[in-house]
Amino acid sequence: MVVLLLAVSPLWAMPVLLKSGDDAIRIGEHMDVLVDPESKWTLDQVRNQFASRFNASDSDELNFGFTDSTIWLRFSLDARQVAGDSWFLVERYPILDKLTLYAPDGKGGFLTYKVGDTRPFGQRPMNHRAFVFDLNTKLKGPQAYFLKVQGKGALNLMPMLYDAKGLVEYTYVEQMLLGLFYGSLIIMLIYNALLFVSLRDRVYLYFVGFLTGIIYFNLNVNGFGLQYLWPDTPKINEYFWLGTYVCSSSLAMYSRRFLQLAERFPRYDRLLKHFLMLLGGSFVLSWFLPPPWSYHLSTLMTLFTVVLFSWLGWTVWRQGFRVARLYVLAWSVFLLLIFIFALGNLGTLPFTTITPYLPHIGALWVVVMLSLALGDRIRFLEHERKQLAQDAQHNLEMHLADIEQMNRDKSTFLQYISHELNTPINWIGAADSLGSDGDSKDVDVWAMVRKGQRRLIGIVSTSLRYFDLSDREQAPLVSSCQPMWIVDALLREQAATIESRNLTLRNRVSPNLQVRANEPELREVLSIALDNALRFSADKGEVEVTSQVDVNAAHADIGIHDHGRGASPEQLERIFEPFFVMGSRHHEDGFGLSLAMARVMMEQMDGQLWAESPGLGQGFTLYIRLPLA
Repeated sequence: MVVLLLAVSPLWAMPVLLKSGDDAIRIGEHMDVLVDPESKWTLDQVRNQFASRFNASDSDELNFGFTDSTIWLRFSLDARQVAGDSWFLVERYPILDKLTLYAPDGKGGFLTYKVGDTRPFGQRPMNHRAFVFDLNTKLKGPQAYFLKVQGKGALNLMPMLYDAKGLVEYTYVEQMLLGLFYGSLIIMLIYNALLFVSLRDRVYLYFVGFLTGIIYFNLNVNGFGLQYLWPDTPKINEYFWLGTYVCSSSLAMYSRRFLQLAERFPRYDRLLKHFLMLLGGSFVLSWFLPPPWSYHLSTLMTLFTVVLFSWLGWTVWRQGFRVARLYVLAWSVFLLLIFIFALGNLGTLPFTTITPYLPHIGALWVVVMLSLALGDRIRFLEHERKQLAQDAQHNLEMHLADIEQMNRDKSTFLQYISHELNTPINWIGAADSLGSDGDSKDVDVWAMVRKGQRRLIGIVSTSLRYFDLSDREQAPLVSSCQPMWIVDALLREQAATIESRNLTLRNRVSPNLQVRANEPELREVLSIALDNALRFSADKGEVEVTSQVDVNAAHADIGIHDHGRGASPEQLERIFEPFFVMGSRHHEDGFGLSLAMARVMMEQMDGQLWAESPGLGQGFTLYIRLPLA
């Protein structure tokens, strides 16, 4: 009766004739389709009451998009020519929520097989990522089969019939290609993770995040996650959209770093910050939206990401950032493929055999192109670094040339000033000789003139000495010196001054102390220090010269202590500045260059010079630090 009905009813598609020479047969166009909008119909109702409502399919790949309806499919097989051979019905789209096959049992009833990616993997008749059903080819004549499909995601079907040989070849080729795909992604993930650990450049970390999202998404889309990782927890498959958020957020951070938006294009950097905020809000909202609305939201965010980053890459490239060219090429192709994949899931575009593999093709394309792009980025940054180094070298040479010119101008100026000052000094000297036999009442006037002459001569010679020390290119020669004997010789030279002012001066420098210094310049520094101590000490005051050795640090400190007027903290900060004078310049004998000269000489001997004072009226100490001989 069933055979006769199938043969004469115009409502049924022609039975699929199985032949021994065929390895694979597409059966999409041999199916009839019935939509159950309320998802309440039973198999008996579909076979009898609503049998006339079936419509013939016109495609081998069936695409119903996102729908709440239940889809019923029916087809018939005629296995008379392959009696006893093994044939299999294979649904290659592995992310259908619920798929139920009603196969004839040969007794007028049906066997029921319930599978789907929301059902435990162990319920499947065969351990395969796709939905594989073993067909009973021993039944005679055309046999009717029914498929019931339900899901909160996109309902796409790619049904095929394979004999044993065809199924093995299909599985082998697919496993090999997908193995290469996942192997490539995992290798690139580990490689970029190691690059991040080695280089500490976060662009590699963001790329690792992107690859992680791609792998997780594809494990869900391919069915490998349910097959190998969480076979008893199919609910995880409902959260495949997590991969799209991981990819989008990693892509945003990767783009900010790779395109150097913060440094080169701050306006676009702010745009991506707002995009990340939008992405975060969408991510949080997805946890509260039930499927399929969470799927719709993630799909819309994917489409928005496509438009945003395609536009961003082209814009940055057009504005002259050459390193963005491979970025544009990588993401343009990848995002275009994802765009087509998303539209295929939405049912806007036809769902073909190649559609499920578009994310794989795009991911491999991105891996290859971004690997090249990272290399190109390194070359670009290296070229930019060399260019900056050349510019810096050029600017440095120009700066040094300017400094040399300033030094020449300074020397010329000093020579001119010294010449111009020497002329009135000579006039003063001549006037002094002419007026030396004058009236005694002019003695004070001529004394003042002589003092002014000496001061002019002093400032000229001291200034020239200071600038000569500052400008010399080579450090003075150093040798072993004994500071105690140098101080002793200086004290003998100052004996008259010390005696006239009734000062007490103690030389407590160790006679065994030997330091490395240029002896004439060390003598000059010590002379400056002693002159300052004597000048600012009150009559009957005390001056003490001490030494202290730090063997571990291999240096010695010589201190010249007086109990004179001391210095304030503000004065201590400026005391070594050229032309700084403590007190009123009009009432001081110095020129404000002696301590500045002393510090220059000490530093050129690898020594140090500094001053300490408890405060005004509490004494002053000048310290000299030199390496031990």
